[in-house]
Amino acid sequence: MTSDRGDFFGLMLDLRRQASLADHICSNIHQEGCFRHLSLNAVKFAQACRDRGLWRVLAQADCLSADGMGIVWSARLLGLAVPERVTGIDLMESLLPRFEAAGHSVFLLGARDDVLHRVQARLRRDFPELIIAGGHHGYDPDDAKLAEKVRASGADVVFVALPSPRKDAFVVNYGPKTGCRFIMGVGGAFDVLAGDIRRAPAMMQRCGLEFAWRIAMAPRTMGPRYGRGLWRFAGGIIPAILRAWAGRFYRAAGWVVIVGFAIWLVLTPADASGQVVLPPPEIEAAEANASQIMQFLTDQLSENDTVEIDDTVDALIARLLGRDVVTSEGNLRPEDFRMVLLVLDRVLALTQMLMPGGTGSFLMELIVMKAVLRVVAMYPEPKMRDAMAAGTMPEISRRFFDAGYRAQAVASETTDNTSPGSISKPPQPFLPIRFSTYYRQWDPAATQSWNTSLTEERADTDQSDWIEQPSVSPR
Repeated sequence: MTSDRGDFFGLMLDLRRQASLADHICSNIHQEGCFRHLSLNAVKFAQACRDRGLWRVLAQADCLSADGMGIVWSARLLGLAVPERVTGIDLMESLLPRFEAAGHSVFLLGARDDVLHRVQARLRRDFPELIIAGGHHGYDPDDAKLAEKVRASGADVVFVALPSPRKDAFVVNYGPKTGCRFIMGVGGAFDVLAGDIRRAPAMMQRCGLEFAWRIAMAPRTMGPRYGRGLWRFAGGIIPAILRAWAGRFYRAAGWVVIVGFAIWLVLTPADASGQVVLPPPEIEAAEANASQIMQFLTDQLSENDTVEIDDTVDALIARLLGRDVVTSEGNLRPEDFRMVLLVLDRVLALTQMLMPGGTGSFLMELIVMKAVLRVVAMYPEPKMRDAMAAGTMPEISRRFFDAGYRAQAVASETTDNTSPGSISKPPQPFLPIRFSTYYRQWDPAATQSWNTSLTEERADTDQSDWIEQPSVSPR
């Protein structure tokens, strides 16, 4: 016979309810071999921890039920789904009517002769069709002779009420020698059935306080036995439960950290420098317009022998805003302001990539940067630092707000101006140096707004040599 079992410190506990276990026993009793059933309570577990022989006997039982709420609660805390307590006497009373209906004979082993007579009388009264093959008091110390007496009776089922641990050893070691098909230990069930001992009220049994009732009924005998047994049981089982729950806590904490990190990754905005992120629609539109603006500027520079910077800037802004002439100031919508700056930023990036160095690159960058100034003047409300976030406008943000970039450009300009006999550099670095000089006062941590009038800024700065550039031919 097989059962659903769970490992309880090396002992395999049966995890079925009493009714299910009784049905299983009756349906498989005709199979070959002897099915051996034992019960485990807290006191017996503590005794088995000190007695290797008793531990081996319990481990060899075909079915080991949880008899005692201490075992049930401990098993549940360790993760075993023990549905209910299954005591020896309760299982016996559940099996007797089934054996009566099936015609199986029973043998009663253990207790005094007078107790056996009263038990048999009660069984004949409660189960008149039950076949009682015989009984024996069990005081004979020779277990082999007891097994032979049972075999001679031809009983199918044996209920053993010997003292523990002799009862457990007899069930496991001599059960097959009795010739029966099912044998189980029932402890003090015979005394209860005979009426010598009263069981605890049902409420105390459900609350796991039956041991207290037994101590109250026989304090001299049961008091020391339960006192020592329960103390040893608690001393061994509680540390194991705490270790098991500590492991569960650490595993649960680890899962919480993993799930929290995953949620953080999902909810945190992606960093464009470290991940591939699909650009929002406005950035896609800016990149598409940048190539058209690049072609427009290239045509403007190539068609004219002399380039009027301001006229080209006006034409560029008008094209970006979809207007014929740009005359008004301060009337840009926020979305138009951001889109124009995005397009100009992409044009700067394309200029550095497609036209590195040379006069054409210089003029292109100069036109774009002056266009940025014009757009800012037309929409002075927001702070430029907020509009030029490094993630979306890296080129404009670097040129206007990167302190390291400006410091390097200023140092380069100072070196060029102070070195005797220095040879002028090509026009390509002219624009970054001049614009960095102009914006060196705008510290990245500054809280100033671009609301300041650009005309007031220009009054303090000599810009005759770089803002108002003479017409220059790209040729």
